[in-house]
Amino acid sequence: MRQAASRFWREYTRMRTAIFFLIGVVAIVAVGSFVPQDGTSDPAKVQAFTSGNPTLTGIFGAIGLPLTSVFVSPIFYVLLGSLYIALGACVLRRGRALLMRTLRRYPRTPQYWGEIGSWVFHSSLFLLLVAVVWGKATGYQGLVTLVEGQSFTDTRSGYDQLQEGLLFNGHHAGFTMRLDSFSAAYASTGEASDYVSNVTVFDQGRAVESKAIRVNDFLGYDGVNVYQQDYGWAPTVTVTNPSGQTVYSGPIEFFDDPQQQGNKAEGEGVLKVPDFAYTIPGASKPLQLGARMALFPDAKVIPSVSSAGAIDPTLTQYGPGGLTPRNPVLELQLYVGDLGLNAGQPQNVNTLDTSTMQPYFSDGHVVPIALGQSFQFFVPGAHGQQLPFTIAFSRLQQYSLFQVNQDSGVLLIYTSFVLIMAGLLTKLYARPLLERRAKRRRGGAIQLDARWTASVSGEPLTPEVDADERALTSSGKLH
Repeated sequence: MRQAASRFWREYTRMRTAIFFLIGVVAIVAVGSFVPQDGTSDPAKVQAFTSGNPTLTGIFGAIGLPLTSVFVSPIFYVLLGSLYIALGACVLRRGRALLMRTLRRYPRTPQYWGEIGSWVFHSSLFLLLVAVVWGKATGYQGLVTLVEGQSFTDTRSGYDQLQEGLLFNGHHAGFTMRLDSFSAAYASTGEASDYVSNVTVFDQGRAVESKAIRVNDFLGYDGVNVYQQDYGWAPTVTVTNPSGQTVYSGPIEFFDDPQQQGNKAEGEGVLKVPDFAYTIPGASKPLQLGARMALFPDAKVIPSVSSAGAIDPTLTQYGPGGLTPRNPVLELQLYVGDLGLNAGQPQNVNTLDTSTMQPYFSDGHVVPIALGQSFQFFVPGAHGQQLPFTIAFSRLQQYSLFQVNQDSGVLLIYTSFVLIMAGLLTKLYARPLLERRAKRRRGGAIQLDARWTASVSGEPLTPEVDADERALTSSGKLH
C-alpha cells in the first residue's frame, strides 16, 4: 500500500502531470474569456447567452461547469488546487536537489546553469499562480452603469454588482467618478470603431483627474482600475398619474437585442412604476404600471396602407435605421396590474414579469412616442369617468458600463513575468552559449559531468547513461 501511494505521489508531482492540470485550467479560463460571466459581465449579455444556448448551458451545468460561472465551478477549483499541489511539490523537490548540488560545490557546468534556469522558470510560474489568486482574494471587482452627468462613489453601496475577495479588508478607496460625456464612432459595417467616456475623478470633493476612458485605455487611481466595458442608450421617461403628480422620471438603460448583440440601432428596456399613487374604484390594491419598450435612435418610418388604399398615419410602424439619433422613437407596450415586487422573490430589473398583469390594450399593440412627445392613456375613475395619465419621452442620453478592479497582486504578477523570462533565457540561450564556449576551449572534445546527467530530483543514473559514458570514454571523446 505504501509503495502504491509512493508511486502515485511521484507521478502526481511530476512536471508533466502539472502541465496536464495547467492545460485544463487554461481551457476553462479561455471559456470564461469568451462567455459572459455572472458578476463581471453585462447582465443582459449573460441572459442573452443563456437563453440563446439552453442545451449547451444545460450540458455543462450538469457536469459541474456552468458556462456563465466557470471561475466558481467545482471543476475549476479541483483543477486549480491540483495544479498548485503538483507544481509546488515539483518545484520543492527539484529546488532541494539543486541546493544540495550547489552546497556540495559541483562544477558550474552548462548543465548546471540550464537546471538553474529551468527551476527559476517553474518556480516563477508557481509564483504567478499564487499572485493571481492572492490578488483576487484580497481585492474586489464590480460593475457600474453611469448615464451622462451621473456619478458613483467607490463604496459597497455604489456598485450595481460587486464581488469582494475572501481576504478583502473591506476598505474601498472612496473616490467619486463622474461621467461627463460619452461619444462613439462607427465603422461602415455599423459596429463601433471607438467609444470613449470622458470622466472626472473627485477625491474629498476636489477634482483631481480627468480622463478619456477607452476599451484599451483605462483609468487608474489610488490602486483602483476602471475599464470601459460596454455602452448603450438611456432615454428619460416621465410618468404622471391622473392627479398630475410625476410618479416616475429618470433615464432607463436599454440593452442590445439578445439576437443582435452589439447593434446599437435598436435597444430593449423595461419601465416599472410601482408607486403610481392611484387606485381604481373598487380595487383592493393600488394600480401599478409596467411596460416593455423598444428604442430606435434613428427610426425608419414604415408606412401602412388602410383598407381604402391610402396611407394611414395611425397605422405607421417603425424599425431600426441608423446609429445617429436623428429621429428617436420609443415604442411602448403597456401593462397594468401587480408588478410582483412584494412577493418576496428577487426580480431582474431588466425584465418584466407580467404573470399578474394584463395588457393595457386588449390586443397588446405598441404605442410609438417620439422624442419630446407624450402619449395620453386613461384609467377608470368614479362615476364612469375616464381619467388621463401620460407617459413622455423627454430626453435621450447614453450610458457607459464600467468594470472596476482593485487587485493587490499586480506587482507580484509583473515580478513573476520578469522571473519567467529570466528562467527561459537562461535555459534556452545561456546553456547552449556556455556549451559552445566550453567546446571551443576544449578543441571540440565533449566533457560530461556524470553527476548532472542524473535527474535533478536525485534519481540514479540509468544503465543507458552509463553505457553512453563508457562508449565515449573508449572513443577518446570524453575526458
